[in-house]
Amino acid sequence: MSGIEAPEFANRGDRLVSLAAAIIAVLAALGTLLSHHRSISAITTMNHAILFQARASDRFSAYEAQRVRADVLTALVDADVPRTEAAKKLIVELAAKQQSSASAVLQRALALEEESQTRDERAQTILHSYELLEIATTFFEVSIVLVSISALVRTRIFFIVGCSVSGLGIALMIYALSQGH
Repeated sequence: MSGIEAPEFANRGDRLVSLAAAIIAVLAALGTLLSHHRSISAITTMNHAILFQARASDRFSAYEAQRVRADVLTALVDADVPRTEAAKKLIVELAAKQQSSASAVLQRALALEEESQTRDERAQTILHSYELLEIATTFFEVSIVLVSISALVRTRIFFIVGCSVSGLGIALMIYALSQGH
């Protein structure tokens, strides 16, 4: 190369490095945005799981209370505490009503507990996706540094390695996005 061509080639290389750094910076910003969104989604989903678990616990407590009432009423009848047949019949009906109602409450508690478990598993999946997006974003940030160093020292190896690390970041970002949904 002659002295005239070298600056032109260098300018073209500088533009390529600048363009690559800008694209990688946009990818890093996008990775940060997506990872923050996943973080919020994971927290929200985990909060919902906790709320469903609390509701399930309340329903289990209500079930136990109804079972205790039914058992107490049955024990009263078995102990022959009611003096009249009408009172005995009323207590037996109340015990049966408590027993019947308890079954419905138990089914609701089990459904709430299952929903809590489902949401907890979903939150863990989203959290894993968040972690992968954070790693991808770190790859992009390292790539920006490597590409910038290549501009300073005018060596292609840093540029190639930086772009390769960005490629890994893109692959990881795509994989992380596929995991969250």
